[in-house]
Amino acid sequence: MDIRVEKELLEGRNYFENYARVNLQKYFQNYPFVESIKVFFRGEKHPSKKIKLQARLKGKDVFVEASAAKHDIALDLAAEKLKKQVEKYKSKRYKNAS
Repeated sequence: MDIRVEKELLEGRNYFENYARVNLQKYFQNYPFVESIKVFFRGEKHPSKKIKLQARLKGKDVFVEASAAKHDIALDLAAEKLKKQVEKYKSKRYKNAS
């Protein structure tokens, strides 16, 4: 299953979808070059939960993934990795003029 998180905040259908939208919405507020984020996750019956995030930045796609005992924790870990990648993209693309 995939959850597409857009800039416009829409109500989710379940707990995890709402959790993902709330946690990932900050990227649109803090980084205007983030266009969309897709969330992919492994089914509930698998012992380890894996989350993959695909963020569409202006001119580039960034992929990160993380595993944990629960989907919520895996999403938090993947979001931390995504933040590092977005900051790296920002520092390369949007340098301040000195």
